[in-house]
Amino acid sequence: MNFLKLLFFKKISLINYIIIFLFLIYSILITRYQYDGHHIGLIYSNSLDLLNGKLPYKEIFIQYGILTTLINSFILLIFDNKLFFIIIFNSIFYSLGILFISKIVKNLTNLKLSLLSTIIILFNHPIPWLPWPNYIVFFFISISFYFLTANKKNFFLFGLFLGLSVLTRQDFFLSILFSFLTFNFLFFLKKYKFYFKDFMVSAAGFLLPLIIFMLYLLSFNLFDYWFNYLSLPNIYLEIYETSASKLIIEYIIFFITESFYSFIITPQYFLISIILILNSIILFLFIFNKAKISKEILFILIVANFSSATALKIELFRLYTSVIFGLIVLLCVFDRIQNKDLRKNMLLLLFLPSLFSICFYPMGNNHFFKKINFTVPDEKVINSNFNYYVMPEQKIKIFNKINDLSQKCDVGYLENLTWDTLYSTVAKYDRIRVTPYAQFKKKNYKLVDLIETKKGSNLSFINLINKEISNSNIILLISDNNYFYKNDKIQITPNYKMFKIDQENVMGKPKILRIYFPKKCII
Repeated sequence: MNFLKLLFFKKISLINYIIIFLFLIYSILITRYQYDGHHIGLIYSNSLDLLNGKLPYKEIFIQYGILTTLINSFILLIFDNKLFFIIIFNSIFYSLGILFISKIVKNLTNLKLSLLSTIIILFNHPIPWLPWPNYIVFFFISISFYFLTANKKNFFLFGLFLGLSVLTRQDFFLSILFSFLTFNFLFFLKKYKFYFKDFMVSAAGFLLPLIIFMLYLLSFNLFDYWFNYLSLPNIYLEIYETSASKLIIEYIIFFITESFYSFIITPQYFLISIILILNSIILFLFIFNKAKISKEILFILIVANFSSATALKIELFRLYTSVIFGLIVLLCVFDRIQNKDLRKNMLLLLFLPSLFSICFYPMGNNHFFKKINFTVPDEKVINSNFNYYVMPEQKIKIFNKINDLSQKCDVGYLENLTWDTLYSTVAKYDRIRVTPYAQFKKKNYKLVDLIETKKGSNLSFINLINKEISNSNIILLISDNNYFYKNDKIQITPNYKMFKIDQENVMGKPKILRIYFPKKCII
């Protein structure tokens, strides 16, 4: 028995790698079938636009951070514009982030707890929900913390990867800034020895990518466009008819009450509640000299708590790429508990709910994953950019119809006035609008105006579209009531034909897509 235990502990690192790898393969197999035309399409469209020479912010709607678009563009450049490889690398970023967290826990505690950290995270959030900036940020912050906690610390790389995380999702800037300020305040409050050289090196690493980004914006006269995007959070608050203070209150109430009450239905929130509550207690104990923690753990704790500001919209994928860093703190604190029974029970408090999560919610409790049809349709998408990615049958018909039109329609533009962003990526046409999708509801007017303001033109984008319609120089994809924007209306001329197709083929709930194309296009 002792021999088996010894053998097991020697193989812990290998077991850790195997678990992460198996979950990586599992996530790729699942997300291959997950169709999310809006979100995946937005990431894919942005990357294609950058490769096609469009200017960020001015001609590309980059909502979160330019580095996400840059990284995905590089992936497409290597893999011949294949959408599926963006999905694959999103899972790889997530897996590597978990690997670095386990290495951090190993550096600060031991091998057993490093393996436990991997199991806890993967059992609660086994599959990346979609290729979103959060997972790349998660990867960069994990690496940053790794260099902070390594035996041979590298403060430049620590700061550099924090800077890269900001460029990946810029709303992390305030979280990281407040974390630095709070950390330094507590650092001096506790009269720690201040290492000026280390501080300057880490600050240089952090500022380097940000300075390069600013120089890029100024060189291409894009600063004003980017600066306007900083108002997006306030616009979204108006769209959702809420406020930052209200979100914070709802967030706190949820994680001290509802997340426990609804454990059976959504057990993944339990871990986040434990992290937020215990980390807050540890921080207060530290402030009042009732607990001692290292400065590295202190910084990770503060970042984990402040990063919850980027996850105020309570969604699991946001929480498990931000607040989850607080798990490092808990495992380090639990490891220092002298009472073996208490230490074991605290670790079981984290492990057993995670075991329940993976047993009853093996796909991470994502309601979109529950709707996946794992049957491969007989029909295939003609466009090779979508190879290896399995789409619903109706979507395949739409994609092939657009592709067929693109072979026969010599026009300059295709305007996608639907919620499904992927439609705009099927053919190599230009767009009049910056955004490759449309949702012309009154509550979205501020958002649309912010993005679609055309400097140098007195015409609205609807009038610009109508101008191309009159010239038979545009294909239109329209769903819902996206013919109207404020007082303007799209005017379809007699020179156009129209093709209808149901986007989802759900009995009794048709969702019609109308494809308008010039008569000169012989179908």
